[in-house]
Amino acid sequence: MRNAIFVAAVVAAAGSAQAGLANQLANAGFEMAPNYDGNDVGNWAAFFGGADFQQVEIVDQPFAGDFSLQIGTFNTPNTFAGATQRVAVQGGLESTFSFYARSVVANGALYEYRIEWRDAAGDFIGDQFALNTALNATTDWEQYGVTAVAPANAEFASVVIAVQTFGGSAPHEGFSQFDNASFTQVPAPAGAALLGLAGFAARRRRG
Repeated sequence: MRNAIFVAAVVAAAGSAQAGLANQLANAGFEMAPNYDGNDVGNWAAFFGGADFQQVEIVDQPFAGDFSLQIGTFNTPNTFAGATQRVAVQGGLESTFSFYARSVVANGALYEYRIEWRDAAGDFIGDQFALNTALNATTDWEQYGVTAVAPANAEFASVVIAVQTFGGSAPHEGFSQFDNASFTQVPAPAGAALLGLAGFAARRRRG
């Protein structure tokens, strides 16, 4: 799925809707280091696929605040690394995951992001990768996101930002920075549930 620029009407609607909504993510501005023990509740959890060098850590090159999260991998095909956080959700509500990102090094690694729905037991609902979205970040800070209606039986959502080198090109190297993440829910617009999952990818330059 390609990144797409919002049409003006969608930007205005999303902006006005999110302005009054509570962000459900903890450490949304990446001002603290992620967890490295697998705990994905109350903070981001870093994960790694194994490589000579992989990075999921905060750096002092922010969009806002003091830090951003840098995710990267170097010189290893068929691997991945990233960060994820789980939040409680209400089924049937339109849910938006967004963040700012910029590319630092783009040399054969592929970036992606998604929302994963989970039931009360923590199991995936449907295809874990149904909302997976390719991230083609530029060297400027821009906003990206995906919106979908939570399944009726969803109790949790896991938001994911990752780099992977499956199908990438040598030297399989990439480093990108992320900041100001958000996850919000609003009542779904009329007819949205009938359409199933509705997605978007946003790009907005920092003013």
